[in-house]
Amino acid sequence: MLLLNTILLTSSILFSASQYDGISVVNVHIESPEQLELLRDFGAKSLACFDHSGETSMLLDDEAIRLLKKLGVTFKIVESNIDRRLKLFEEERALARSRGLGGWYSDFKTWPEVNAKLSSFAIAAPEITTTFIAGQTHEGRDIHGIRITAPGDTTGRKQILFNGCQHAREWVAVMVPVYAIEKIIEAWNTDPSMQSYLESTEIIVVPIVNPDGYEFTYANGGDRFWRKNRRNNSGSCEGVDLNRNWSFAWGGGDSTSTNTCSDIYIGPNAFSEPETQAMRDLVNTLPNLVAHVDFHSYSQLILEPWASSNDTPPRVTVVKALSAAMSDAIASVHGESYVAGTGGDLLYLADGVFPDWVTDRGALSYTIELRPTGSPGFDLPPSEILPTCEESFAAVKTMIEFVNQPIAFSFPNGLPEFVNPGELSVFPMVVSSVFNESIDMNSAKLHLRYGNIGEYAQSSVSSNGPNSFLVELPSSSCGLVGEYWFTVSTSAGQVARYPGGSEVLQTTASSVVYTWNMDQNPNWTMQGEWNWGVPTGGGGEYGNPDPTSGATGNNVLGYNLAGDYANNLAQTHLTTDMLNFQNNTNTILQFSRYLNVEQPMYDNATISISVSGDPWTTVWSNPNTITDSQWETVSYDISNRADMQSNVQIRWTMGTTDSAWRYSGWNIDDVQILTVSGNGVVGDVTCDGVVNVTDILSVVSAWGPCAGVCPEDIVPDGVIDVSDLLKVIANW
Repeated sequence: MLLLNTILLTSSILFSASQYDGISVVNVHIESPEQLELLRDFGAKSLACFDHSGETSMLLDDEAIRLLKKLGVTFKIVESNIDRRLKLFEEERALARSRGLGGWYSDFKTWPEVNAKLSSFAIAAPEITTTFIAGQTHEGRDIHGIRITAPGDTTGRKQILFNGCQHAREWVAVMVPVYAIEKIIEAWNTDPSMQSYLESTEIIVVPIVNPDGYEFTYANGGDRFWRKNRRNNSGSCEGVDLNRNWSFAWGGGDSTSTNTCSDIYIGPNAFSEPETQAMRDLVNTLPNLVAHVDFHSYSQLILEPWASSNDTPPRVTVVKALSAAMSDAIASVHGESYVAGTGGDLLYLADGVFPDWVTDRGALSYTIELRPTGSPGFDLPPSEILPTCEESFAAVKTMIEFVNQPIAFSFPNGLPEFVNPGELSVFPMVVSSVFNESIDMNSAKLHLRYGNIGEYAQSSVSSNGPNSFLVELPSSSCGLVGEYWFTVSTSAGQVARYPGGSEVLQTTASSVVYTWNMDQNPNWTMQGEWNWGVPTGGGGEYGNPDPTSGATGNNVLGYNLAGDYANNLAQTHLTTDMLNFQNNTNTILQFSRYLNVEQPMYDNATISISVSGDPWTTVWSNPNTITDSQWETVSYDISNRADMQSNVQIRWTMGTTDSAWRYSGWNIDDVQILTVSGNGVVGDVTCDGVVNVTDILSVVSAWGPCAGVCPEDIVPDGVIDVSDLLKVIANW
């Protein structure tokens, strides 16, 4: 029998008026794990999912605030009336639910509402769904889940597990897995790719691992900021942090506590809690588990293993390929950045967490920290529920696609976006076996066409090392868009495609207006520790150290070529000379970047533009922590300010920074200003905009093998032959 009654949403505040008397929300600048632990000993409650340095929202009483002053810790009281803050949040929720924008996802849902939704899925799609109960909680609540897979024998199918709400107060981490279930079921009826995936994959979803704690955050007399489960610890402090109760590295001392009153109390022993026991037993029934995501909030991160150490995880190349693919997929939906990296790179270490335990069992396991990056924390506005669900489903779908490909692809220097007409773009491609199958290194193929109609030409890609290839991508001499994709096979003949499904990669023709390769000092205006020269590979107190050379050549423009940027740094600029774009349109800034910087709540890296001395306009700023470990080509559209202007300056800025955690900062090479060319005409060999007999004669006169890029090779397979002749005739 349930010990707590479920309290459904009302527009009134659901907490006792005196519960938060004398408690404030305070942004505290944390400088070390020891400092954070000291504050916890004084009763401070962190409002972060994982511990980290820098600005952290905390619930503090007056005594703890006096301690901050005594220690000289930087802090800011952002809300001294928590009841008022919660009342405003409840009013916002009531309004959102009355408007109904987003349907079921217009507002957060309680445990019974989520369970009812799972039941409705099973009723609507009985052929592919099965509901189950993973176990029961301390207070007798069922932990509900659902399985999704195509009809038929499921014995050998890969299995993926998604779960939410180990931590009670992280409400949006409940909504996301429910949305994923709904969209997978919808895709079964509309998307042939998903139909195929479900024929080889079983998806298991448990939206609420911690029903007792979750309901307590809604209950009259409960606590909106409750994190743990509701274990009775035979004292005044209830609960265990479920995400510190897993046996891998349990009790190791990183972001853990043996104090029952702590939000990160690890429990009396590993798997002491019925909730972690239930999820452990569920995983033990999944012999083909290949991937897992544990959804949390907040910070917008994709956390790779390990959380508990800085050791390299198994299959690190595959781990990073999938996290990068999920990050890209999320960004493609609403432009939000979810930074991928390990707990050691992005946060403090944490022991006894679910994904480390799953990783140790051989699956690819991640924590995804959802919106927002900081304020308003757990009280995400209801208007952001649906966008968060939409972008997170892109990551879910990417994981499903990824594990159904036998080979993972990565591109260490990125992929070309803008290319010079008639030239080769050369870049590395690295492949890794997802499931330890051998790869046929002679099977790599580039599939390419000029324009967006017609068949793709196929050419081999040469290996230049173990699991590594050097791609030579030609571009149309007459400025046509290039569309392309890759395939590589295992030794057993399984073919992997990048990108997955029917997606294609694309290049756009451009011409160079300005170029600086940094072999010579451009003598731009440099403030502070900006300098030109050879980077030393120094720095990296956090993130990665500087490189030891440029992307091409030895020299770069960088901030402190010998190490990290300083704490408490004011904005410090690198500024170009005046540039003339009076005759240019569709202007693009492109350069090679090697950047390490903490998230913008603490440290900042920006690019700005100014026209004729007008105020600077931001082109780009770091959306989150960035930890580049290799050179990457990046491009930014500056046309809205630069086109048809004669006095333009561009600047890179390091700073401001806070008083903790130093990173290695900016390194810049191969800066180019491009203008995007007009699209060509399919079948046009001579680039005169007309397909006629001149183009036929050109093809005939160049008949035979083509070395490099040939204008007559309009079906880009390296041979000028009848296929090119037919392409001209077809587009006469």
